[in-house]
Amino acid sequence: MKKIILLPILMTGILSANANGFESLFNGEDLIGWTAASSQGPGDWGVFSVNEKEQAIHAYAGMEDGSQQISDWLHTDLEYSYYILRLEYKWMDNRFAPFAESDRDSGILFHIHGDLKAALPNCLEMQLGDSPGDKPRGVGKSDKRCHTGDLFVIGSRLQTSTPRDGIFYNPDKSPQIGRHVMTQLGVERPRGEWNEVELRVYGSEKATFILNNEVVLETFDFVRLNRKGGTDEPLDEGHIAVQAEGSEVLFRNIRIQEIPGF
Repeated sequence: MKKIILLPILMTGILSANANGFESLFNGEDLIGWTAASSQGPGDWGVFSVNEKEQAIHAYAGMEDGSQQISDWLHTDLEYSYYILRLEYKWMDNRFAPFAESDRDSGILFHIHGDLKAALPNCLEMQLGDSPGDKPRGVGKSDKRCHTGDLFVIGSRLQTSTPRDGIFYNPDKSPQIGRHVMTQLGVERPRGEWNEVELRVYGSEKATFILNNEVVLETFDFVRLNRKGGTDEPLDEGHIAVQAEGSEVLFRNIRIQEIPGF
């Protein structure tokens, strides 16, 4: 497995060491070190920009409420394997077509690999959303469930195993293979307040989703399937991204600490 090494701050200009061992992935001033899937070249970060007042990455800043907007995702230029990622997010008021009537929706994508220009990349996702935890999986855009802590496995050749009871996460059950696992745990703070997220990723072995200091889901054994008779491979590294999917949202205090592998 390739070890991902963070470049020194003097070379990248985007990482700053903190006393607690974490390093900043966003300096509050620019998006150097990040790339949007929709980018058309240097200096283009798609629907993302910097909100200097909030010292945050801002998705859909200044866009008219209800207007038609693309979905996009902003990924780190570096790849990571074993780490703890911490960030805060806050919902703003505006929503955009074709999801203007949906619950607010975003996500943290990790272990991204393959096509970095795809509308949705091959990856795993910790959902961010303002749906209540007991909302059922809906049908159609207006009834879409978007609850923080849900797991999505994006890409037909990926799988993970998650303790669940039917479609809902249950830490007391044995892990089962599943592409979308919902959690009834986790309570978001009221819109306009910052939520704290911690994502702990251990290569291909395990990921833990934490919302406002509460563990809401754990998933295990990330596999890249080979369907042509070859050997399946562990999915143990990739880029990290924040997502824009029709809801105005801010991300700040994005920091990472790489940890030893098992």
